[in-house]
Amino acid sequence: MNRLKDFFNDPQEPESQDDYYLVEKRYGCYAVSRQTAAEIERVLDQSTLPRWVVFRDLNGSRHRVLAEQISRISESTAAQRAADRAFDRARRLEDKKDRRPWEDDD
Repeated sequence: MNRLKDFFNDPQEPESQDDYYLVEKRYGCYAVSRQTAAEIERVLDQSTLPRWVVFRDLNGSRHRVLAEQISRISESTAAQRAADRAFDRARRLEDKKDRRPWEDDD
């Protein structure tokens, strides 16, 4: 009983609407919740791979995808995307500094 009391007194931080997972397959990508991504991973980890995986994306659309076509499941938080943009900006500035004056076409 004490463990349950501790669990409910210290709830996990709610998932931000800006944080999601991407399920990628050939010719498509779906944004899903953490819970949906975990369910898809459990299906894909089964010893006998099912033919189809059925799930809903963040917009509520239902998808039925061939399991063998799912190539990647990636976390995508707002903080990670901001860090990616900052990295890309820094790389562009670095590349721009290395150009010769006649190469500058930006």
